[in-house]
Amino acid sequence: MPAVRSKDDVIAILCSDIHLSLNAPIWRSAEPNWFDVMARPLNEISALQRKFDCPVICAGDIFERWNSPPELINFALDNLPDDMYAIPGQHDLPLHRYDDIEKSAYWTLVQAEKIYHLEEDDLTNIASSELTLYGFPYGKKVTPISIQSKFLQIAVVHEYRCIKGKDFLKAPGESYLCMNEKNLIGYDVIVFGDNHQGFRKLVNVDSTIFNCGTLMRRKSDEIDYKPQVGLLLKSGIEPYHVEPYYLDTSNDKCLEIQTETGIKASLDMKAFIKELEKLGDTDLDFYDAMKQYLKKNKVRESICSIILRAMGL
Repeated sequence: MPAVRSKDDVIAILCSDIHLSLNAPIWRSAEPNWFDVMARPLNEISALQRKFDCPVICAGDIFERWNSPPELINFALDNLPDDMYAIPGQHDLPLHRYDDIEKSAYWTLVQAEKIYHLEEDDLTNIASSELTLYGFPYGKKVTPISIQSKFLQIAVVHEYRCIKGKDFLKAPGESYLCMNEKNLIGYDVIVFGDNHQGFRKLVNVDSTIFNCGTLMRRKSDEIDYKPQVGLLLKSGIEPYHVEPYYLDTSNDKCLEIQTETGIKASLDMKAFIKELEKLGDTDLDFYDAMKQYLKKNKVRESICSIILRAMGL
């Protein structure tokens, strides 16, 4: 991997899947302040941006929910990097519908000019950074280009793509990247969001795929994952146009849930539903039903508290 020593080497910072949320995921509920946790990687990106004096490009899912509350939107306005170009992911869109984008918290950031929205079927030139950006929000397929340009041609895409080892168990075959990707022809770099496992790959001989991955670890199966952003390098640095930069997670506090002998590690939801059905027309409410089920299955008190809090009970 080539060393990056000068600000002239880097012309953009690539990220995706920030998933800002009002509350911490269960696995991160040991954190004393979730907003401070979310601010750490954003501050690190902003520091990189100041160092390299370049734009930030986000490939979707800024928010965990499209209808995020004002408190979280205000946090985003205060903490997202400046000079940020973005597309929406499915979490940013009402019912995953691009046509309803103007109802979303994402659009509030656009209206406030905190982010520059990459329009569907349009391109954006960032002359000072030697880039041409093509936006493909969630649900829009990438189309090849034949335009010759002195700028780097960058596709910004929110679509689940994967490689072996960076996939989920039943990922559809068409999600896997191959060496010849006809719809990606013409791009120097294709920045993907949606797949939370970051990776880098060459296709079509010299096109760099950079799948950003999740910006913050949110689930227990991500305990060994290293969140990253991409440093987009000037052309001529071989073989890739993008170099991964791994973010600092040394201050992360993750919940350690250990199983105990004779105690179930997880809930059997089918069994729980059957228990609810037994209630019939009684006045027993859902809260009491859940508490009874957890007690019957001998789930530890600390875990019960987390489950009930996550459910808003």
